[in-house]
Amino acid sequence: MTTEKKTAKAAKVEAPAPAKQNAVQKMSALENAFMQQNQQINVLADEIDRLRQLLTAVNKRLNASIQASEEGGLTGASVNKIIMNENMKELEGKISYLVEQGVLTLNNEAEISDKTFVVGREIDSEGNVVNPRVQFAVGSVDKTLQEKLVSKKAGAIISHDAAEPSLEIMEVYEITPPNKKQNFEAQPVAQ
Repeated sequence: MTTEKKTAKAAKVEAPAPAKQNAVQKMSALENAFMQQNQQINVLADEIDRLRQLLTAVNKRLNASIQASEEGGLTGASVNKIIMNENMKELEGKISYLVEQGVLTLNNEAEISDKTFVVGREIDSEGNVVNPRVQFAVGSVDKTLQEKLVSKKAGAIISHDAAEPSLEIMEVYEITPPNKKQNFEAQPVAQ
């Protein structure tokens, strides 16, 4: 054997062979790779959702701008007013749908609880409407706001703090629990 061949053979021998992994190590490595891919997919999904929201807002602004220009008054205020009106219609439509589906029942005489849905508006200290429509399930808001809302009725005005607008309750809906029909009786078996 020539010296070149011996040197090449020695170089091959010097490189450590990769350690063989047992089944547990292989599964662990596979789980780690899967978790990394899953995290990347979640980040991508969040970015796609933000992009969808941004495009929806741009589309609303574009449509409002077109409508305002057709009406002859393309200004920032007119576009914002159109967008606000469209948002209110969209929110009202969501409530109408939930009422039609039997999920919500209007009851302005009911006291607010963590199992009610509230529609209101935000007003400043001078009584000017800052936001004409807010709606939410009381059980989904933070505990401090829940405590201020519980046992109030439609027409009540809830003050947060001096820096934020107050919330005027306009409508109270009871959340109807899903109607689950279960039949535990023995069913005859078709033969």
